[in-house]
Amino acid sequence: MKRLMLFTLGGCVGLSPALELKTDLFGSFNIGGALTGYGIYTNNRAGTDRKTRYDIGSALLSISKPAEPFGFTLVGGAYSLPVVGVGISKTPNYTDLFSALPIAYLEFAPVKGLSLQAGKLPTIIGYESAFTYQNNYIQRGLIWNMQPVINNGVRLTYTSDLFFVKVGVNDGFYTLSTTHPKPAIEGSLGITPIKDFSLSFNLFLPDKSARPNSTSAPANKREFNLVASYTLGKLSFGADAMYVEAPKDNTAQVPQKAKASGGCLHFSYDLKPFKLSGRVEYVKDNSDAGGIDLVGLGDGNKGWSFTLTPAYSKGPLFLRGELSYVSADKPFTNNGKKNQTRLGVEVGFIF
Repeated sequence: MKRLMLFTLGGCVGLSPALELKTDLFGSFNIGGALTGYGIYTNNRAGTDRKTRYDIGSALLSISKPAEPFGFTLVGGAYSLPVVGVGISKTPNYTDLFSALPIAYLEFAPVKGLSLQAGKLPTIIGYESAFTYQNNYIQRGLIWNMQPVINNGVRLTYTSDLFFVKVGVNDGFYTLSTTHPKPAIEGSLGITPIKDFSLSFNLFLPDKSARPNSTSAPANKREFNLVASYTLGKLSFGADAMYVEAPKDNTAQVPQKAKASGGCLHFSYDLKPFKLSGRVEYVKDNSDAGGIDLVGLGDGNKGWSFTLTPAYSKGPLFLRGELSYVSADKPFTNNGKKNQTRLGVEVGFIF
């Protein structure tokens, strides 16, 4: 039989058709995933951009077992993590960041509402999802670019009808991938005061001396995050506000304290089989004596971005296009421009 499988990555939720397999000995298993490809044209290239890039968006397989009381989740394959205004790399380069098994954790749920997870976990910070096919957009936003993506750690969650609490200890910005791993503390407090509305405050406190690595430089960024979502019929709205600071520390390679902030508004209108999604965000990277760029547009730069993504889906097939525009206070592209426009398309199957 088929049913809906629910993934929660950060503050954003993605739904995909999944196959439920029932066994007498081990209970039920959910199997799903996606196979998608995308192409993006960029007028003013930044970093590793090509004028036009074609690549795999998601080639992922998910296998999970509900915690009754023991369960697990495994997500493996190849994936791309493009971000507006930031140079887009090849899919293998993104996959190397968190390996071909980016999510793998065990779960124990002894009573209703309470669960303990341990392993490679998706972050609790932010509104947008890590994997492209679970996001409303082909590209992630600049606020997402500041946030953690995957952590190795342990997380305790309690959920009721009115509120939820999450606390955990992990390796910060994936510092287990370095020779000097450092711990981080995460926490989230959320409320659902009325139907279809939720509000959460999330914090992420890595070790002050966490060394930079391929997933984040610097890796000692303290993050304070507010996420809200509201659904009104076919309309959905979301908000994602961030404050980030990297404390001065020689081991972390942060010569002077660095700060950044940003805010983002999301909307989507779901008129099946069509869906229209949009995002507007503003980000600011404060100037600092150490020249630390926390956003991705260059130290001391600020700007805004706009993304519009129409989509069509029928059964497992989906197709979507995308227009994104970034405008900054200072030049950030390879040819010294202050703005960038991208046109994208993604097509594939979600199963």
